[in-house]
Amino acid sequence: MRTETSLGNVHTGGCHCGEVRYEVCGELHDAVICHCNLCRKLHGHVSSYARIGKDALHLIRDEGLRWYRLSDQTDRGFCKECGSSLFWRPVRSEEVAITPGTLDGATGIATSGQIFCADKGDYYPIDPAIKVLDC
Repeated sequence: MRTETSLGNVHTGGCHCGEVRYEVCGELHDAVICHCNLCRKLHGHVSSYARIGKDALHLIRDEGLRWYRLSDQTDRGFCKECGSSLFWRPVRSEEVAITPGTLDGATGIATSGQIFCADKGDYYPIDPAIKVLDC
């Protein structure tokens, strides 16, 4: 859910079971769809992430939150109880990204592009209506 406050937009979200709840204070960047092999393994299909500044993310409930070091460059945050994929963060960065599907209600964002299209699965087409950013 998105609400207006004196701090700007506040978006709330969380995992399926409620063991992780968060809010984002400020604007969300538009989402980018990723077709890479790692994202498809983690999500069972393509992934979508919307970037925010680290200081905009506030964990309200984090009992279920676990971080998985995917590589030397990135971590993934997920709920250890229900398995919901929640966050992606580059190591040593001031940004983090949320999976927009975990936001409550309308997000107010769009999908701005797609990446790693060459790695896509053979079981689905690339949507030509979405800008290809790297293929």
